[in-house]
Parts: sequence; C-alpha cells; structure tokens
Amino acid sequence: MKQSWIAWLVASALVGLPAALAQEPQDKKKDEKPPVEAPKSEVLKLGSTVAETLAMKDLDGKPISFKELRGKVVIVHFWSDRCPAEKHADPIVKKLEEHYKGKDVVIVAIASNQGELGEAPPADATDWSKHYVNLRKKAGEVGYTHKIYVDHGNVLSDLFQARSTPHCFVIDAKGVLRYAGALDDDPNEEKGDGATVYVRDAADALLEGKEVKVTETRAYG
Repeated sequence: MKQSWIAWLVASALVGLPAALAQEPQDKKKDEKPPVEAPKSEVLKLGSTVAETLAMKDLDGKPISFKELRGKVVIVHFWSDRCPAEKHADPIVKKLEEHYKGKDVVIVAIASNQGELGEAPPADATDWSKHYVNLRKKAGEVGYTHKIYVDHGNVLSDLFQARSTPHCFVIDAKGVLRYAGALDDDPNEEKGDGATVYVRDAADALLEGKEVKVTETRAYG
C-alpha cells in the first residue's frame, strides 16, 4: 500500500509539471512591457525652421551650416548629373545665378542620388578631387558657380522630403521654409518666357518683404 501511495504522488507531480511549465511563459508575458518604438526624425514642412546646426559638405569636403546662411534667402534644389529633367532645369537655375548676383540670395544644390555619389570619402581624406568626378564634370559643363553639396545616406533629402530632381525649396532669412515644390510650371518647355518660375517668384517676394503667393506645388523630375 505504501509503495502504491508513493507511486500515485509521483504520477500526480509529473502530470502537473507540463501545465506549470506551460503557464510560466504566460505569466512572464503579463509582466513584459510592449517594445518602445524609436523616435522618428522630424521632417521639414512649410513654416518649419531649418536648424542652424544642420550642416553639409561640398564636393571638396568643405562644410557649411545653415547658421552661416542666416540673413540670406536660400534656394535649395536637389540636383542630379543625369536626370532627364535637369536638361530643362539646369539652364533655368543658371539664369537664377545671374538674376541674384549681388543680392542676399544663396543657391544651394544638393546631390542625393547614392548611385551618383558612390562611397563617401574616408574621414581623413585630403584629396577630394578623385571623388564625385561625374558631378564635377556636369557642374562644369552647365557652368554652375554655386556650390554642389553631397548627401550620403539621404539625410538631407529625407529631412526636406525631396523625392525627385529638381525638387526645390526656398528658405527665408530667418531660416523658415517658405516654398516647396517644382522649379517652374513648364517642364515640357511649351511656355517659354511665359512660364512661371515658382522659385524666383518666392525668393523675389522674400527679398521685398512680401508674402509668398504660391507656397507649394507638385515637383516633377
């Protein structure tokens, strides 16, 4: 009888063991907290102020921050050395260079196409002439005198939400984003001198202390 009683106790313990094991993860799940999502990066919208600490490097590795651009109207155009839309845009931007010569306007081109940029130069690079050869060549052919800045990792294009070239933005002297969208309303080159150059109209208005009439359009490219 004693042996039968002991055997019954052992059997009962074995039967209860799987249930206990199955219950343990459930108890732990109740105590677990849901995963915390990583904070998302802020993006620039109309009316947003571009941080003074935002910086970028040109084709020669020379940095500039948006703090250094305060006090001037800034025209930003995301640029490519091979996008078909740039065949139309490049001459217009070149005219903008002439239009704003001697005025408080800075034109900034940003190259964000990773295939065009290639690998980023090492941090200790001293000779940058071997990098961005195609970008240098294209800018020279167009005759650009304004700086081309590089955007490895799409940090700037994500911040501005630039999705094409040329995607354009106009920032006022206080660093506030006042226009976002297309360069002009004539990507098919049908209007000629009658085309509206949104970027120029926005920058001119800001220089005159006026409100920008057209603040947002659909970019092409």
